[in-house]
Amino acid sequence: MKIIKVILVTIFIIVMQGFGWAGDLDSMLSKAAEEKKLVMLELGSVGCIPCEQMKPVMSKLSSTYKGKLEVIFVDSGKTPNLPDAQVFGIPTQVFLDRNGKEFHRHIGYYAYESITSVLKKAGI
Repeated sequence: MKIIKVILVTIFIIVMQGFGWAGDLDSMLSKAAEEKKLVMLELGSVGCIPCEQMKPVMSKLSSTYKGKLEVIFVDSGKTPNLPDAQVFGIPTQVFLDRNGKEFHRHIGYYAYESITSVLKKAGI
């Protein structure tokens, strides 16, 4: 599992730097861990229909779980370095616990209600 986390963090750091987002993923994940937040990584692409359908879900999750959940979007369509072994399709949602360990993964559109049940099981 540690190797998977290192690969994911490396990929997302490259992505975050490539898009010029404020801060890099490593610092965002560190801040989330310090603040005891769960993290939802949304791997998608602009123009992908199910990915676009996830935008309001991500927005609602961000506002509903503000202070408890960090939602981060990564445009995999602009990231040629994503390894096939890590992402089988988009959108892919990767959930990290308060210690940065993956505890849940889903491929495809993910309804708000389904995500909230996952978050409830994770303690928020």
